Amino acid sequence: MMLPNFLCIGAPKSGTTSLYDLLKQHKDVFLPSFKEPHFFDSDESWNKGSEWYQSSYYSKASHKCVGDFTPTYLSNNLAPSRIHEVLGNKVKFVVILRNPIDRAYSHYLHTKRDQHENLSFDEALKEEQQRLQNYTKENNHIGMIRYAYQEQGMYAKQLMRYFKLFDREQFYIITFDDFVYKQEQVVKEICTFLGLKEQEGMQYVLQSNMSSEARSVTLKNVIKKPSKIKNIAKWLVPSFANRQKIRNFIQAINNKSIDKKPLSEIDRKNYYKRYFKQEIKSLEDLLYINLKHWKYD
Repeated sequence: MMLPNFLCIGAPKSGTTSLYDLLKQHKDVFLPSFKEPHFFDSDESWNKGSEWYQSSYYSKASHKCVGDFTPTYLSNNLAPSRIHEVLGNKVKFVVILRNPIDRAYSHYLHTKRDQHENLSFDEALKEEQQRLQNYTKENNHIGMIRYAYQEQGMYAKQLMRYFKLFDREQFYIITFDDFVYKQEQVVKEICTFLGLKEQEGMQYVLQSNMSSEARSVTLKNVIKKPSKIKNIAKWLVPSFANRQKIRNFIQAINNKSIDKKPLSEIDRKNYYKRYFKQEIKSLEDLLYINLKHWKYD
């Protein structure tokens, strides 16, 4: 068994599922069948220990590259130090950064689709800080992730936490725009970054995790909410990782693709100025890049 030697830490709603599916094709890459272990950002999982993490997700890992794709590691305060403690200071990181306005809106639609959001996008952004304060007091990890529309797009401060512990050379950072429009080039660059040789017949262009809604709301509620059925399932399938796989499989076949309503240019400009302008400037300064295509100045 091996532990991961690379992680894709984010950002959520930025194409990480597509990259996961693409890299999984490579014979020298091992990725758990369950995409997001959430070991380093969940107190419940962390308290089970690294041996549990290894045996639950990496019992069959003996490959050159072993990965963990959990996009919420980027925004979690504790994840960098936990990763450093368990995986050491030589682990590599892949990061895809999406325009924080688009990322927040996609995140909002996902939460709304799962019937956890009754507010409009505008109202949800206004209420976010109060919501997060409440969930922090309650130590509610799921709530903090679920409603962090703006917070999970604060990339500069999130990356700084990692740069304090790991050399920048250990990070491959790309924008979502480049990942979408130059996908083959980017995937090949990531393979080179990870020390992987080009593999004949590997597909380099793929789009996964499209916008969707539930075919059956009743089935979705059974999956998401506490119930006697879920208690029986825990007894029948004691493995946490296996229950995750089953849940994700059922959820995948229950979803159907939809066309999402885009934000208007007026709304995008307002959200940029109100919530994200300074963040984008800070990210430019940190990474020495030009993000003019994200701006509305």
